[in-house]
Amino acid sequence: MSVPCSDQEFRPVKAKAASLPPDVTAERCWCGRLAKVKQVEDFSDQFGMKFFMCASYEHDPPRSSASSSTRPPSPPPLCKWFHWIDTELPDWARQEVEEKHRRAWATFFEEERQEKARANAKAERERQIQKLRAEQARNREVNQKRMDEEAARRFAEEEVRKEAREAERKRLRERAAEAQAAEERGDKSGKWPRWTQGK
Repeated sequence: MSVPCSDQEFRPVKAKAASLPPDVTAERCWCGRLAKVKQVEDFSDQFGMKFFMCASYEHDPPRSSASSSTRPPSPPPLCKWFHWIDTELPDWARQEVEEKHRRAWATFFEEERQEKARANAKAERERQIQKLRAEQARNREVNQKRMDEEAARRFAEEEVRKEAREAERKRLRERAAEAQAAEERGDKSGKWPRWTQGK
């Protein structure tokens, strides 16, 4: 039974096969097998860096179909030996990380700008709505005042007409009473009764 050489530091999540850098001698694992050269693919502090991994270290590939789920898992790794080749990110990797960070910050600032623009647009809409409501309230007040003034004017005119009708009715009643009294007295002067002669 093979025994793992050692459990070492955390390994990159994503890595791909790479070529051996110039002036670097291939290494053998503690188990004696020639190590494979890998390059980190995930955007971490080791992006683009190369490392040696024991050729006996294997892992289950991702299951992309239903049929693969029935496949038995591969055996545990025979050896977990792991050794870095590079000590820092290469220039191209550093540039890609910086560009990714730049795009991420640009996206963040763009989203923040859009959020502020949406907030400002919402505040402007609310301000316009409040302005429209205030204007509508003023219009209602002006219209109500106009209607009240019109109603008061009509009431005053009706009162004037009512007083005129009452004055006319009073005059007619007095004239009728005067004519009735003259007729009852029996005016024998030979003239037409005064109530028939007009005013």
